[in-house]
Amino acid sequence: MSLVFGKRLRGLRRLKRHTQQSMSEKLGISVSMLSNIERGKKSPNYELIKKMAVILHVPMEELFVLPEGEEQIQSKVKNL
Repeated sequence: MSLVFGKRLRGLRRLKRHTQQSMSEKLGISVSMLSNIERGKKSPNYELIKKMAVILHVPMEELFVLPEGEEQIQSKVKNL
């Protein structure tokens, strides 16, 4: 995956008030693995992404979409 996916996952996790500990337990993975996914170091498989969406009560697609303002900022940074 990418750092963008990881940042989005972390943001949604925090918004829904899940700790890394509680989220990793629900996903059946270690806290270390979740941390690596959030930092863009590891990539989750399809089944894990599906579980993430269910736990966070969001459509799977939302895990891949940047918030509106952040998308514009990243576009401007690329054009520098």
